[in-house]
Amino acid sequence: MTTMYWLEVSVVTDGEAAEAVAEVLRPFAYQGGVVLEQLGDETDLDPNALEPIITVKIYLPEEEDSLAARQRIEEILYHMNRLYPVPPPTFRKLQEQDWANAWKEHYHPFRIGKRIWIQPSWVSAEEVAASGIELGDDDIALVLDPGMAFGTGTHPTTQMCLQALEQVVQPGISLLDVGTGSGILAVAAAKLGAEKLWGVDTDAMAVKTAVANATQNHVAHFHVWQGTLTSVQERGWDVVVVNILAPVIMGMLENDGLMGYVGQNGRLILSGIIDEQVGGVETAVANAGGTILQRFIIRDWVTLVVGHNK
Repeated sequence: MTTMYWLEVSVVTDGEAAEAVAEVLRPFAYQGGVVLEQLGDETDLDPNALEPIITVKIYLPEEEDSLAARQRIEEILYHMNRLYPVPPPTFRKLQEQDWANAWKEHYHPFRIGKRIWIQPSWVSAEEVAASGIELGDDDIALVLDPGMAFGTGTHPTTQMCLQALEQVVQPGISLLDVGTGSGILAVAAAKLGAEKLWGVDTDAMAVKTAVANATQNHVAHFHVWQGTLTSVQERGWDVVVVNILAPVIMGMLENDGLMGYVGQNGRLILSGIIDEQVGGVETAVANAGGTILQRFIIRDWVTLVVGHNK
């Protein structure tokens, strides 16, 4: 059957909910592709300023558009809205040629931290320069398309991890990325100079996404596989980064010996922590022989940089 139109499903939300919305919509999306669209803030004179609003979009071919599918999407988002404000979806039919470019219109490069740029693959370095964005000699660009729903740099937890990596990654170090998702953190570490990179994730699709992103960014030395922390055989890592959820982090500290994977002078970056959960994580860190060296805070999200007690 030839597709005559595509159904665009869009949800307007913020950086905290965008990736969660993307995850629940992904099973409905054509080839699992999810768009996270964030526009520039025209009211801010800073050329890199972004609006806090993110639009999550998926596309369904005509043959998959049905009343039942639309109702199911509405139901899922309704239940999400009871936990965090999420508006109902908007449905729009697009012709074939409109769909092909619809998800590329408003996604532009943006800066995180002092040196890191997130850049979609269809925007060339020349186009970045022509747009007035100036990359410094020490800046690094991560090529990451918004179709990847496992971490695109828009969520506060990802942004804080990238800021922490800017500070702790030195050329030649080793890094273990637990719950690697899109692989964005490992790719960033590679471009910051990390030489030994391992990543692990329990989700097979995340592993495929991480491999694709590493390849797209010409990072050949990233070893990633499907599994849990306990499947990692080596210890003594210079940097271990865990951007998951607070209860999972506490379980790793208490039951899986997470601090034991960190070298004596190494750093453990913990993210995905809501401020009300910080106390529990701090206690688990202390009980595991760790000490908190630094905190990053964006709204009600917290990222901790941890070292060993001396």
